[in-house]
Amino acid sequence: MRRALRLLTLLLCMALVLCLCGCWNYTEVDDMSIVAGVAIDKDAADGKIQLTAEIVDIKGGLNQNQAGFKMLSLKGKTMFEIVRNMISLTGKKLFWSHAKAIIFSEAVAREGLIKTMDWYSRDTETRSDVFIFVSSEPTAREILNLNTSKKAILSFELAQMMSDEKFTSTAPNVEIWDFIDKLETSGNHAVAPLIYVHEQNGKKNERVNGCAIFSKDKMIGKLNGKETKNMLFAKDGIKGGVLAVNDIHGVPTYSLEILSSRTKVKPKLVNGKLSLQVRTVTRTGLDEVMTTKDFSGNEGISSIEERASKALRQDIESVIRKLQQEYHADIFGYGEIIHEHQPKVWAKLRDNWDNEFVKLDISVDSKVIIENTAKTSRSIRLGD
Repeated sequence: MRRALRLLTLLLCMALVLCLCGCWNYTEVDDMSIVAGVAIDKDAADGKIQLTAEIVDIKGGLNQNQAGFKMLSLKGKTMFEIVRNMISLTGKKLFWSHAKAIIFSEAVAREGLIKTMDWYSRDTETRSDVFIFVSSEPTAREILNLNTSKKAILSFELAQMMSDEKFTSTAPNVEIWDFIDKLETSGNHAVAPLIYVHEQNGKKNERVNGCAIFSKDKMIGKLNGKETKNMLFAKDGIKGGVLAVNDIHGVPTYSLEILSSRTKVKPKLVNGKLSLQVRTVTRTGLDEVMTTKDFSGNEGISSIEERASKALRQDIESVIRKLQQEYHADIFGYGEIIHEHQPKVWAKLRDNWDNEFVKLDISVDSKVIIENTAKTSRSIRLGD
């Protein structure tokens, strides 16, 4: 009996091992059309959605420097309809696991992104870490078409660009899961980076700068690159970048590299009135001095820190006021912070937060610290 039981156990183990030898839904690479990225527009004539897909040509492999690409474009009433009908163009089902970017036209963004975004977030074959953009050009397709002149897979370039965006901090880094999370969270409006075609010396390149502001899923306005950096300061989103500082005469003279920055937001309730205190501490290195004057007297390090702190405070206050007065949109997530620290107060403000945000008293205090002066502690001196 024991011998029979052991034999049965052995046979069961062998059967399980055989089941682990392959993938149940394995598909040959040659049977797939691999999507690198898509552009989503609205056809002005018939109002239909137009999807343009950047498809990887796998003949040279999946390596960005070896693989080619082809462009496919199709219109339809819904995203799922378009995606399925694209099989008639490729002869293959679209494969989404390598997709890196989704670019929406401004027309689509202003109408509302839910109807074009829902399918992507719902489908089991797509990934939630794809980067999203809003085109500053008339169409989103114009951005994706830059690959024809660059001879490169643009969507892969965009993914790398967003990974390096921390060195400039002039655009938010937004993946589709983060955007959807903001839509579903009370007290926090969503943003998305703006992308446009930059032309210089006859050459065209994609450039990401500034951000689109959303109320629910509809785009309502824009911030330029500088305003976006100040917005990131206000919400503790700065990872790097540069601060330009004037001399005592108001002339741009110094460049500070941002080494680290921390923003703390503290709600205060005094006599039943709510206010917010925003404090930033930014540690920097002095990386450029466009003067021959030494760091002494009125132009010492402490003087540069003081002017940098004052300018940053004013810039942060300016972008907060703009969001309060022009857009009535809390893209800083201050509502979430109030919810966390003052839940009873938030319960009263939640349903009317956009209007309450407009009236909210927000004070800003910024401190910039110069921790080093790079390889030299003095300016370049000219000989007599």
